Amino acid sequence: MGHRARTLRASAAVSAALVVLAGCGSGPGGPAEIDYRISGGAGAAQACGARYTVRDGDTLNAIARRCGVSYVDLAAENGIGAPFTIAPGQTLRIPGPATYTVQRGQNLYRIALAHSMSVEDLAALNGLAPPYTIYPGQELRVRGEPRAVASAPAYEAASPDSQLRVEEAPPRYTPAAASPPPPPPPAAGAPDFAWPLRGEVISRYGAQPGGGRKDGWTIAARLGEPVRAAAPGEVVYAGNELQGYGELVLVRHSGNWVTAYAHNSRLLVAVGDQVSQGTQIAEAGATGNAERVQLYFEIRRGVTPVDPASHLD
Repeated sequence: MGHRARTLRASAAVSAALVVLAGCGSGPGGPAEIDYRISGGAGAAQACGARYTVRDGDTLNAIARRCGVSYVDLAAENGIGAPFTIAPGQTLRIPGPATYTVQRGQNLYRIALAHSMSVEDLAALNGLAPPYTIYPGQELRVRGEPRAVASAPAYEAASPDSQLRVEEAPPRYTPAAASPPPPPPPAAGAPDFAWPLRGEVISRYGAQPGGGRKDGWTIAARLGEPVRAAAPGEVVYAGNELQGYGELVLVRHSGNWVTAYAHNSRLLVAVGDQVSQGTQIAEAGATGNAERVQLYFEIRRGVTPVDPASHLD
C-alpha cells in the first residue's frame, strides 16, 4: 500500500493550537458561519472507538468528520502540526467529548475564556441564547485545554417572598451586563496591511442593516480581477471545502495575524506558499453563495476579528 504522505487541504487552520476564524460573522446573503469544530453529538466520537488506523486516501479532516470530532482537537491529541501530514497505517488517538460543570459565581464569558472560545461559540455549542443564563451544576460542552476559571460576584439568589411550596431548582445565574466579549486587542505590532483589491466596499464590518453581522468587508470586484496578499505571510489554507465561501485563501502573518480572501474564481497559491505584500493569490469571482462578483476580506488577530477600516487607508 506504500507510505504516501497525505497532506491536509481541508478545514482551514493555522495549527492545532490556533483556531483561525473560529466564528466568522454572517448576515443575510452572507456565507454560513465558519466552524472549525466538526459538529457531532456526545456519542459521535465513539463511532471510531478510541483509536483509528489511517487508510489509503484518508485526510485528517475526513477522519475527524467520520469520527464526529474536531479536526483541531484530533491534531492536538496526536501532536500533528501544519501541514497536518498523515500516512496509511498510522494510528491516531480519537479524543472524547469534553464537558465542564458550572461552579457557583461563574459566568459564560469566563468559562469561554478559560477554554479559548468566544462567548458566542460556547453559547451556540450549548444552545444558549442571550442573556446566557447558566446555573451551578449545569454541564456545558466545551473544547480546548481548560485554564483556571475565575468567579464573578454576580450570583442571583432566589427571593424567599413566596408562600407557595415549590420543588427546589438549581439557583440560576445571569452574567452581569450580559458579560460582553472583550474588545479586540490593540493593533500595536500589526503588519502594514494593504488593500487586497481596490473597489467599492458594499458591506462593512459589524452589525448589518438587515440583521446579523459581518466580521470583514465585502468589496465589489470584476471577474478575474487580481486578488493580492494584504501583507507578507504564509498560505495556511487554499480550497473550497468551507460552505458558502467558495474558493478561499487564508494567509498567516507575523504576530499571529491572519487574513481571509473568499469567493474567488481561481486560486493561484497552495498551502505552504510564502507570499509578499501585493503577491497575486487569486482571481476575483462569485463562488460560494456570492450573488455577484466580489471579494470577502477579513483581518484577524488570532481568533479575534478586527475592523479592516483600522488598517486600510
